[in-house]
Amino acid sequence: MTDLYIPIAQVILAVAMLAVAILCIRLDRKITALREGKDGVAAAATELALAVGRAEASVAALKSVSEAAGEDLQRNIEEARAAAEALKFLVTTARAIELKPAPAPEPTPTRQKRDLRWDEEEVEEDFRLARRGRPLTETWGGLR
Repeated sequence: MTDLYIPIAQVILAVAMLAVAILCIRLDRKITALREGKDGVAAAATELALAVGRAEASVAALKSVSEAAGEDLQRNIEEARAAAEALKFLVTTARAIELKPAPAPEPTPTRQKRDLRWDEEEVEEDFRLARRGRPLTETWGGLR
């Protein structure tokens, strides 16, 4: 039975050696491609360095633009706060005026119309008596 195992082991070993040989050939091709591709890697690294430089410049430009926008925004916020304060003052003033009752208008003096005509009820005699009771200076300016 041991005689049977030896040829099987040799076949398995031959297959394994064949697999290792195939893997070595593949590895050799990859190493050769890598050696030949060093120029490509170097070019890719140079291009990557340029891209990084452009990205840094873009970041610096964005930073300066964002700072300017931040200053503009801060200025707008301050103006908005001032406008809000002014509106608050106006609303407070309007409410204070609204709550105070308006002063009552003073009545305009009305002149009573004098009727210089004789009343029907008055009698001329009564007028003469009333006129005699007054001092002369009050009656017709002192005239009789």
